[in-house]
Amino acid sequence: MSQAQIQTFASCTQATFPAVLKRYQHTLKLLGCEDQQVLSWITDIAWPTTDDDAFGDIYAAPVLLAPQDTPTIECSGIEISLYTQPAIPSLEELPSWIGFNLLIESEQLQEDIPAPYSREAGESIWRILQVLAQNFTEVGAYFTNEWQENQVWRTIAEKAGDPWVFDLGIFPRKLAAHFEMVPAGFKGTVTDAGFGFAQLNRWQQLPWDKVEA
Repeated sequence: MSQAQIQTFASCTQATFPAVLKRYQHTLKLLGCEDQQVLSWITDIAWPTTDDDAFGDIYAAPVLLAPQDTPTIECSGIEISLYTQPAIPSLEELPSWIGFNLLIESEQLQEDIPAPYSREAGESIWRILQVLAQNFTEVGAYFTNEWQENQVWRTIAEKAGDPWVFDLGIFPRKLAAHFEMVPAGFKGTVTDAGFGFAQLNRWQQLPWDKVEA
């Protein structure tokens, strides 16, 4: 089974790490997560003290989200990863980053495989991205498939590569220069958190379009 993910990122230090985890916990509460086991797991993750320690953790059980005014969506798990070293060498000291991934089985988002994502899935994912992007303002929030994972963040953090590697995303206005050249096949809109874009052929209906009665 293929897996998609809803991703956001935050820079951090060892001192700010607990506060960033707390912010993600608060964001999931805003998205209707009431599972105390999940919420406690997030803030129990520890900063690694040696190279042998885990650099993050995975919650490998279903997590139910109920975004406001949209269909409930089930995540198959949550992955929180800490990146303390850049993938490419740099002369400047780069911050550590935390990646937050809501994992979703693609089959529940599509009526058939392969097929565009359903209107209902688009509504829920779009609402989740809006809330994430409002609370994590450095990079934005993105819905990606397996091969697209982390690529937008790496492009922005390492200042190299193509950022248009997502099916649906919201990026802050301050990053507009990174996304200046809009590829064919993408459609955009303006949101409170920045600019939203979707790959047209991946959706039955643009996720931000309201259904006419």
